[in-house]
Amino acid sequence: MKPEAAVLSCILGLGLMFLTATTRAAVPETPLEMPASASRWEGAVGLIAGYRPEYSGSAVRITKLSPGIFLRYGRFTITNASGFVTRNADDVVRGLGVDVIQHDRLRVNLALRFDAGRSESSSASFTGLGDIKPTVRARLNLGWRFDGPWRVGAAWSADAFGRGGGNFGDVSGGWEHQLSPSTVLTAGLALSAAGDRYMQTFYGISAEQSARSAYAVYEPKAGLRDVSATTGFRTHLGDDWIVLGGAGASRLLGPAARSPLTANRQGWAVNLGLARRF
Repeated sequence: MKPEAAVLSCILGLGLMFLTATTRAAVPETPLEMPASASRWEGAVGLIAGYRPEYSGSAVRITKLSPGIFLRYGRFTITNASGFVTRNADDVVRGLGVDVIQHDRLRVNLALRFDAGRSESSSASFTGLGDIKPTVRARLNLGWRFDGPWRVGAAWSADAFGRGGGNFGDVSGGWEHQLSPSTVLTAGLALSAAGDRYMQTFYGISAEQSARSAYAVYEPKAGLRDVSATTGFRTHLGDDWIVLGGAGASRLLGPAARSPLTANRQGWAVNLGLARRF
């Protein structure tokens, strides 16, 4: 079996086992009713400031201020900021999404996300490598909440337009604690893997790119991409405003860690945001 096929089979197998086990374990025969507020439009708008590496594997750090928006109607959502929440206490999934299954424990979500690709001009490290075309990614998310503060999840993302973006997936675990009536603390761990097309696009160096740049040819195969840990908080300021923040650390693994583009295998980031809910 090819390395990419082995990785895909492993991730998909974990996802299927997760979905099968959790569905048999505790999903009620009749789906839960959606909260009354879910029948109305809800949303949030705000700004998020972040301090992070220029790209995954970069030794250069940048500060970035980004707008955030979230809209929801029933099971449908659209957002560019996963930390934004509304008056419902469920998770927020980035992109244009729909909750296919939404129980008290199990959640299955399908989402389309815009992938901006990569511009050669966005970093001096990309000189001679050319641009990576923007595309749309289709993402399947599976989530399971245990009794208490713990949850687990699995996700798989694929280039929906076949523009060379490849595919990748991750498995994760999370924890949430209600510190006060207005403040929630969160923490999580995640392990990701990617197919050889994704690895070549974002971490590889083709012969043509090598001729135009200072990098040697590098052709990575499918494998692990990174492991990450995150922590965060969100606190409500009255009925309409919310402050959110977080920090995370990651380490590139496998083919991604060995890439000529990787100047620093370890990375960390912090962010702070303010949003108004409606």
